[in-house]
Amino acid sequence: MPTTVLMHLVFYFRINMSAFPVFLCTIVIFFFSCSSGSSNEHNTTATTQTTAAPSYDNSLVKGRVIDSVVCKNNSQNYALYLPSYYTADKTFPCIYFFDAHARGALPLRLYKDLAEKYGFVLVGSNVSKNGTACEATNDGVKSLLEDVRARINIDAKRIYTCGFSGGSRVASSVAIMDGGIAGVIGCAAGFPPVEQGIPNKFDYFGLVGNFDFNLTDMEQLDAALDQNGFTHQLLTFNGKHDWPPAEEMQTALLWIQVNAMKENVQPKSDTIVAALKNDYSRYIADAASSGDLIREQALLSGIVRVLNGIEEVSSFQKRIGDLVVGDAYKKAIATHMQLQQAEAQLQQELVKQFTTQNEKWWKKEIATMNQSIHTAKTKQEGQMYQRALNYLGLVSYMNSSHAINTGDLANAATYLGIFKMADPHNPDCGYLSATYFMKKGKPQQAIASLNEAASLGFSDVAQLTTDSAFGSLHDDVGFKNIVNKIRANATR
Repeated sequence: MPTTVLMHLVFYFRINMSAFPVFLCTIVIFFFSCSSGSSNEHNTTATTQTTAAPSYDNSLVKGRVIDSVVCKNNSQNYALYLPSYYTADKTFPCIYFFDAHARGALPLRLYKDLAEKYGFVLVGSNVSKNGTACEATNDGVKSLLEDVRARINIDAKRIYTCGFSGGSRVASSVAIMDGGIAGVIGCAAGFPPVEQGIPNKFDYFGLVGNFDFNLTDMEQLDAALDQNGFTHQLLTFNGKHDWPPAEEMQTALLWIQVNAMKENVQPKSDTIVAALKNDYSRYIADAASSGDLIREQALLSGIVRVLNGIEEVSSFQKRIGDLVVGDAYKKAIATHMQLQQAEAQLQQELVKQFTTQNEKWWKKEIATMNQSIHTAKTKQEGQMYQRALNYLGLVSYMNSSHAINTGDLANAATYLGIFKMADPHNPDCGYLSATYFMKKGKPQQAIASLNEAASLGFSDVAQLTTDSAFGSLHDDVGFKNIVNKIRANATR
């Protein structure tokens, strides 16, 4: 691949997991997203409708995830979860989800129990994804927001967006350009490129795995939000580049509710406040016991921000003061900055070498990186090497995909080999390998690769069944079995 193309793609890696144009195209339509609501009386789950209600859709199933709700004005669709006790007589808070691969139902299945517990309507876009064409993205987001408002009684003061990876940047874009968004839960990626100042402030809760190659970017965003007066929190969990576990998402939902209480759009609930305080205390204790002073300080500062004015926080403030004046904390900050610089340099070197070295060289390099993960002097250093290896997996994915799509099958084979060595448990490697084998005229090898993808958890049924590369396999018994396996993955 020409170097200019590679560097262009790497810019996408750092910014958007592949689809920087998604932001450029969709940002213009977000002015349509939310109308202001009347000042109703609120409660924890729902608000009694005090004015004449519009004609909402009473046919929607409650208490289970609906994979596809077709918009009334066009063929766009979205996934939906309504709490079992939803009624159009009351307003409910709503979270719009944007997945990087338009898997609208995936986050809803992950978090539906939380929605049931706290009374949230969940909506998942089946259109917005990395690489979506401008027109399709514009139409999809606008249709989604308008259709939900028309059919479901949403509390206009408690509208939130949430996204994963490139979808996280879309979720932030909505809030940046629309004053009707109360908060954003950003998972595994931060804001899109913003050339001008942000016209609307909103609460921001970031979630990122400690092995996620976007961790540094999200740490830098968290620092910038602090400097610019945003209500914010960054929470790390033990994981890679993926949707966070329900346990961490529950903390995010508790956090946005406590902020809503402070803003007087949700009445105070001692139960919710206590649950959030308990979560923070657990995370702080874990950080302290593992010697992660930077994380401990960030969490202590977070609990002060969110509970100040609603609970006593002087004990946490004292702990922050005692922590930051110590030499150990100052040393931890210096070491952290060094590791961030080393990680950035390592990522640049991986990109530089990717198209110039063969599989034999990469086999040795990856073995060295794996050894460095286990022999690192500190836990943080080991995590840095794991993130770098995961980043190599991303570079491999992007280059493999580009080579396959442009017919560069010789290089595609090499890139797929590197991908499998760097990230052997990634189902996307099997899927791309299957596409490669179809272009090589080897359908049985493609079937085997798809089976591998399914066994590793590939769950995008729509992508598989609409991908023209596999059109000739639709009547194949083996392919049909794979579709069933992937469909089962999607419903777990």
